[in-house]
Amino acid sequence: MSDNTLSINARKLVRDAFYAIPDFTDAEGNHIGGIYGALFRLKELISSGEYTSLSVEFGDSENSLTPVLNYQAVRFEEILKTAAGLVVSRDLEEEGTAPSITGPIDDDLKAAIEKALLDISPTGKAIELPKFKFTTKITSDLNEVEGLFKEAEKLAGADKFVGFYLLTERLNDKFKDRTLSGMAICFSEDLVSYIPVENFITAEYLGGKLEELSSKVNLSTFDIKESYRFFTPVEISNRTRGYVHGDDSSGDQFPRCFDTLLAAYLNNPLKSDYEPHDISSEVLGIPMEKRSDVFGKKKLSEIEIKVLADYACKAAYTCFAAAPLLKKKMIKSGMADLFYDIEMPLSYILYSMEKEGIIARKDALSEYGARLLERITELESAIYEAAGETFNINSPKQLGEILFEKLHLPAEKKTRSGYSTAADVLEKLAPDHRIVADILEYRGLAKLKSTYADGLAAYIESDNRIHTSFNQTITATGRISSTEPNLQNIPMRTELGRLIRKVFVPKEGYLFADADYSQIELRILAHMSEDEGLINAYHEGSDIHRITASKVFHVPFDEVTPLQRRNAKAVNFGIVYGMSSFGLSQDLSISVSEARDYMEKYFDTYPGVRDYQNRAILSAKENGFSKTLYGRRRPIPELKGATFMLRQFGERVAMNAPIQGTAADIMKIAMINVFFRIKRENLKSRLILQIHDELVIETAPDEKDIVTNILVEEMGKSADLSVPLEVDCHTGSDWYEAK
Repeated sequence: MSDNTLSINARKLVRDAFYAIPDFTDAEGNHIGGIYGALFRLKELISSGEYTSLSVEFGDSENSLTPVLNYQAVRFEEILKTAAGLVVSRDLEEEGTAPSITGPIDDDLKAAIEKALLDISPTGKAIELPKFKFTTKITSDLNEVEGLFKEAEKLAGADKFVGFYLLTERLNDKFKDRTLSGMAICFSEDLVSYIPVENFITAEYLGGKLEELSSKVNLSTFDIKESYRFFTPVEISNRTRGYVHGDDSSGDQFPRCFDTLLAAYLNNPLKSDYEPHDISSEVLGIPMEKRSDVFGKKKLSEIEIKVLADYACKAAYTCFAAAPLLKKKMIKSGMADLFYDIEMPLSYILYSMEKEGIIARKDALSEYGARLLERITELESAIYEAAGETFNINSPKQLGEILFEKLHLPAEKKTRSGYSTAADVLEKLAPDHRIVADILEYRGLAKLKSTYADGLAAYIESDNRIHTSFNQTITATGRISSTEPNLQNIPMRTELGRLIRKVFVPKEGYLFADADYSQIELRILAHMSEDEGLINAYHEGSDIHRITASKVFHVPFDEVTPLQRRNAKAVNFGIVYGMSSFGLSQDLSISVSEARDYMEKYFDTYPGVRDYQNRAILSAKENGFSKTLYGRRRPIPELKGATFMLRQFGERVAMNAPIQGTAADIMKIAMINVFFRIKRENLKSRLILQIHDELVIETAPDEKDIVTNILVEEMGKSADLSVPLEVDCHTGSDWYEAK
């Protein structure tokens, strides 16, 4: 196509429009928001004067469409096919090709689109869709840029924000390799400026200007953790204190940085994939293109500066305009303190941990892989011998035929796809059938080898460290997760799995200090339930599972058997997660009636726990969400689900989310306290890793006692509960030894 041909994909245009604007229906109840938005966007494009012809591709673009979207896409295609001046350029029935229509952009086409827009409009009028109305200015003149920052400084005030957006991209998959193409800055409704990195305008210059600005005004951006690569806000660089509740969110204290990504996530933690276009459409009601749609797979250096500026300025304006609305919503929901006191300072700590990384020894990783392979090979031989033939152990179909047809093991009902060989099915058979136990071990070790022994090597960078990405906006409960690679799933259940930790070591001369909370969720349950028996059990300082077994099974503490303790432990943790009697029966390999009896005895022993669960469910049903001790909300739409199973799941979430979310909040507070205590005492040691309830510090040898004291003290006082927070801390020359 020539440069003046407008090329669009009809279905993609409908899909993007549908998700970008509020939906509405026609008189017959048909959804037409996507059609209307697509027609309006097409009207804007053909009226711009930039194009002389139109080419429209039909058929699926990138993803299959839902029935609602498919209906609208078909209607939109029919409208375009009957519009004046358009002709079919390919046989619509031709197999393997996507049909398209082409035609000139003339007055007839414009009139046809205008008429279609009026026909579909519920009001009979073409209503203008929300859009960005600011003027974009591109400048790399040093004097003009200096003037921009001077003007921005004047926007001082607790409820005023200066929006900015750094346009960056990865040079490759390595942590430190990011390039800054330019920055957009916005502090008014009318003008947004884009400053490309060129000549005297460097990444260091822009970072310095942002740092200066952060001492005078509230800065707002999207995903501030990425911005820390280029500047450190004054509120962080000057800070040495730990967590202080209510200190940062009164509204009278400023300047404070604001992350629209974190704010949007707090307001709706069920959505974990926010991008600037999501915030623009959801908060401002203005459609905005996805970054991937604007830039495609091209490098930013290959994109016209006008296109770069347009996207960056829209993102900066979104940060400027959405921040006060998001803040107001958090104040109304009671989550402003959570945002300013916990999530915002934590974002810098996570960046710092990512930057430090953790050393992973490639030679040890290879040795670990070889050790796994040796055991995997042994298991393969044992499985083949027991089966009487070789087969693909990784094939559910072949495995099912061997176990349930050839060996006649008891099987669940066969379906059209074959026998189920899922873990829960095999775990029931494993105690009585050695081949099944070997298969489960084989699966676990094969996953260990592919995920860690083989997979981790790709993430070791030139500094011999792995720089994982810590995520604040993924889990609905507020727990931190990690990706590239996922270190949160480092195995702990088996000795061979735990040995992967030997691969991770501190830098030469240093050691690891590793501290974790002991049974933090059970302790939170004791606090929230206000059950005197459970609270007293923790104050006794003895083995909580043995105490529970003693009370539930009515045997003296010293006479509790290992089996009774194991069962009590399963009940303790099962209660935390809202486990049903059926779930407990599966976990303990006992009958449902036995499991139900265990749970009834537990609730008789700790009646406050049952009362807490009932209160939690009732509150969630009334409010539509659960809440942690720190005000974090977790919407639970499942409570109004269409099926009984879905509603039951919602009740389990209602019981567990306040506990798990509070544990996440306490860990984050602990990280803030530990990080800034290390800074305050000017130590060489650095916080480098967080895994669930565990913190790891790369510790200077002469700071060992100081660091272990900081971990135990700061983690222990991170929450004021009715039971003590117990912290276990160990040191070692590698992560395995420290744990």
